[in-house]
Amino acid sequence: MIMKDQKAALSPAHITGIVLLIAAAGAFFIQPFLSLALLLFYIVLCVGACFYPQTNFLGPVIHRGNSGGKYVAITFDDGPSETTTMKILELLDRYSVRATFFVSGFNASQYPALIDEIIRRGHSIGNHSMHHDPFVMLRSYPVLYREVYEAQTVLRKMGIDALAFRPPVGIINPKLPSILNRLGLFCVTFNRRGMDAGNLRVKNLSARILKKLKEDDIILLHDKTPRRNKDHPVLFEEIENLLMGIQERGFCVVPLSELIGREIMTIKSNI
Repeated sequence: MIMKDQKAALSPAHITGIVLLIAAAGAFFIQPFLSLALLLFYIVLCVGACFYPQTNFLGPVIHRGNSGGKYVAITFDDGPSETTTMKILELLDRYSVRATFFVSGFNASQYPALIDEIIRRGHSIGNHSMHHDPFVMLRSYPVLYREVYEAQTVLRKMGIDALAFRPPVGIINPKLPSILNRLGLFCVTFNRRGMDAGNLRVKNLSARILKKLKEDDIILLHDKTPRRNKDHPVLFEEIENLLMGIQERGFCVVPLSELIGREIMTIKSNI
């Protein structure tokens, strides 16, 4: 893996931290309580930014497109899955839609044929960490780095150089921007989802998304296997309803790269 040596620009969090630290140091000699309040305020800002990465407070995060037109992009997280991904690919083909799949390195290594099929059908692949640990943003820097790096390595062995990273459960932390910078990745989240809890609540998924659909939305879906067998056909029905509903409302689904104006991946070899 080729590391990027370029230094990242100071984030708003860095700049705010420096300003508040200087202010807290000055306030300490006047009113110690005010000094403590400033430091606590900064901590609250940083914690809040972890759960709302679209603020870009901790670093640059793309969460919606910039086309300015009635375009949206569809993304899938947590796959590939041997029970769902192939059927989803067939649905996307039926509606001539190109999506982006943010895959875990572990699942990609288990189902390389599905990765090949995703690429063969014209879709894109992004990095979604190695094991999709929902608490990975609470781990140490080395652990978080390894999660991103190992997934990147798995994909590179398949001929895919992912450029986009999506954090598990959409949460970031102050360590992530420097890790992505080292690995030559940028962060992409989403701004429209069906609150499906990772395919635990698939019924009415399409209606929840379509109700609030807007221009330049990045839509989050999942191609992981639903826990309940009865939800399998429901998931495919909901995805088809979503694809039809998007068209009926006059929106056009475009590749994520087109919506945000940045490539999601490059192919290093024919796969």
